[in-house]
Amino acid sequence: MTLDADSLAAKRPELDAAAVHRHVARLPEDYASRFDLDAAAQHLGAIAALTDAAPGCVIVEPQPDDKVACTVIAFDHPHEFSLIAGVLAGFGFDIVEGDVYTLAPPEPPEPPSSAGRSRLKLRRDPLEEAVIIDRFVGKRIASPFPDAFDAWSEHLRDELARVIALLDRNADDATLDAKRRVNERVTEQLATIQRKPETTLLPVELELEPVDDRLVRLTVRAQDTPAYLYALTTALSLRGVSIQRLRIHSDPQTHQLTDVIDLLPGARRHLHDKQWLEHVKLSALLTKQFTYFLESSPDPYMALTRFERLTEDFLSAASADSSAGLATLADPKTLRDLAKLLGTSQYLWEDFIRGQSTMLSEILLEHADDRRYAEPAETTPLRMEQALADAVGLSEQCDRLNRFKERELLLLDLDHLLNPAVDFRAFAERLTFLAENLIAAASRLVYDDLCRSYGPPAGVKPLPGAQTQPGQLALQSRNLPYAVFGLGKLGGCALGYASDIELLFVYADKPTAMTRGGKRKPVSLAEFFATLARETAGFIRTKRDGIFEVDLRLRPYGKEGPLASSQQQFETYYSGAGPAHPFERLALVRLRWIAGNPELGFNVEQARDKAVYEQPDKVADLDALWDIWTRGKREKLVGPEAARPNAKYSPGALVDLEGVIQLLQVLHARRAPQLRVPRITQAIEALHRAGVLSPQQFADIRGAYGFFRVLINGLRVLRGNAKDLFLPASDSLELLHLARRTGYERDARETQASPADRLMRDFNSHTRAVRQFIEQQFQRPAPGVPGAP
Repeated sequence: MTLDADSLAAKRPELDAAAVHRHVARLPEDYASRFDLDAAAQHLGAIAALTDAAPGCVIVEPQPDDKVACTVIAFDHPHEFSLIAGVLAGFGFDIVEGDVYTLAPPEPPEPPSSAGRSRLKLRRDPLEEAVIIDRFVGKRIASPFPDAFDAWSEHLRDELARVIALLDRNADDATLDAKRRVNERVTEQLATIQRKPETTLLPVELELEPVDDRLVRLTVRAQDTPAYLYALTTALSLRGVSIQRLRIHSDPQTHQLTDVIDLLPGARRHLHDKQWLEHVKLSALLTKQFTYFLESSPDPYMALTRFERLTEDFLSAASADSSAGLATLADPKTLRDLAKLLGTSQYLWEDFIRGQSTMLSEILLEHADDRRYAEPAETTPLRMEQALADAVGLSEQCDRLNRFKERELLLLDLDHLLNPAVDFRAFAERLTFLAENLIAAASRLVYDDLCRSYGPPAGVKPLPGAQTQPGQLALQSRNLPYAVFGLGKLGGCALGYASDIELLFVYADKPTAMTRGGKRKPVSLAEFFATLARETAGFIRTKRDGIFEVDLRLRPYGKEGPLASSQQQFETYYSGAGPAHPFERLALVRLRWIAGNPELGFNVEQARDKAVYEQPDKVADLDALWDIWTRGKREKLVGPEAARPNAKYSPGALVDLEGVIQLLQVLHARRAPQLRVPRITQAIEALHRAGVLSPQQFADIRGAYGFFRVLINGLRVLRGNAKDLFLPASDSLELLHLARRTGYERDARETQASPADRLMRDFNSHTRAVRQFIEQQFQRPAPGVPGAP
């Protein structure tokens, strides 16, 4: 059956007859069997009306038996069909049948006359460009507009028009925006559908074979599921193929879908490449199944695109028999965890996951039931010792220690992201324990190497085996003449994602004392231990700024002071007559011995107690503290983001909370010695038991602290950056992704408040509670608040 061009031209007398004939010539053979003359004339008129301002036309019409017909006519663009299918799925449009055509540009007309050649082309001619004609028939299911067809159809037309307009801009950022919009809508729609917990996945049959020298035909038979067509065509578009023709048929009795799709590969060589064809089939199958779990992902679109890359990596690395790979990646529990993991963090993707698909999938599958990925904490020292065994030379030891660190961090991250039992407190404890062991090992390895070069400090006997077993860590530490202390988050056992490691090195002799000499001439202890501090800091490698990066700035005299201090220098600097600023003294509340000589560690902590807790007037200078806190905030809250809330530096945020807790410890430690603890969670509880915090204040402060810690972990893992703690813009998808990452699930009961709205509501509530608490305790506003000193 063919369409008569003259009859169609008579239906559209306003159009050039020759152009109508060229249009008919490019229609597929089966077009006339699917659409009558009136429908063809409607399509042609819609195509002719396309412009830059209106690059798409959407027609939504009610049909018998409560069905709806939706026709989309637009300029052709990559990814267009998958996005149209996504919008329909997001609006609760259940497709039961459909016809999709991509019309190539028609054959060019005869060369124009010389007069015609002199004319400028003032507008796009849609009859001369590639266009799509997509018609779907289906039923409305759950949607944001369940009762009003007019409102539903109007919103559907608007959203389709918006997505098509974004694609028509032919810009990467606009295309990405369109993809994100659609994926978010699909994910939100999936979340509203009540489904049984995943146990098995529905079977899918796929057949893929060449049609001619241009096209391959994919035939898919599967049970109809929500967003089925979107998932399938997204998988195809992510592999760089475009849809030229699609025929959809659904059996109303069995709900079995049969799709016949003619695809145009990105490269002609793929047409007869059996491996490529097999990869397309497997990729389409896995991605369709994966979409089922997208509702658990903080960023569904990034999860989907990263899953496609992960699948490609896995298939490329797999043997000719890919059934093992299919079994691994198609496990429902693995897919559930991958959806959450891949949509969580660019940092995790780039630094740990990308390029390690086989390792990751094996880990997820092995631990799918209990979701316990990290080894027991108590085995960390032994496993680290085993990782370093037989390493020759400091360089190899450094490589092995950092490889051990990277794998441990990945497993701890997996535990925190995927195991509900691992909250931010448990995560902080494990990270802190790992950091302590890394620092102990690194400092010991560097110390042994320096002793071989310069000889040990005078008066210190070399430990047995230290010279002959360079790859073995000496477990004895009493003879070591130095101690390493944690400060800040490390001292407070509060490490999180992208936390740095604040250290202080102290040694037990005079700076002018000398080493014994070894391969090199003796050096002073000041030079020896400064080198120890510097090389230990460099021993712990970081992939990104701020992530487990060693910070030595919290030392006597700051940047101007030596990298390592003698015990006498430490005691003098922080003594009552010493030059330490109250802010520096206050920071010592978090000082905690972590490595080196434990007796020296005890002595330094005792000196700290005397300088801080026995002389609170030297610390609790509120004017000085408020001044430095305010100036510090002003330095951080700059730039175009400064108007947005900051999880650390906004009034009432984490810096204020932690600072006043330390200050209250100092002020009340004389009568309540249990307040002399470096761990902030223990300090908050001790303040409550000592009667400093009322039950309501305890609840407010403890709740605010947990909120800020979870929020900052979420921001850092989302961005892979320790320093950017400004909250995303209020109307951004990033804020929505952050809210999901921090535990604000989609909640159909709160129809007026999205996860992002609830996150901001809680941020405002907690910062307000902290500001009020500060005013109650100190009779002055929080630092940085207008009106503060």
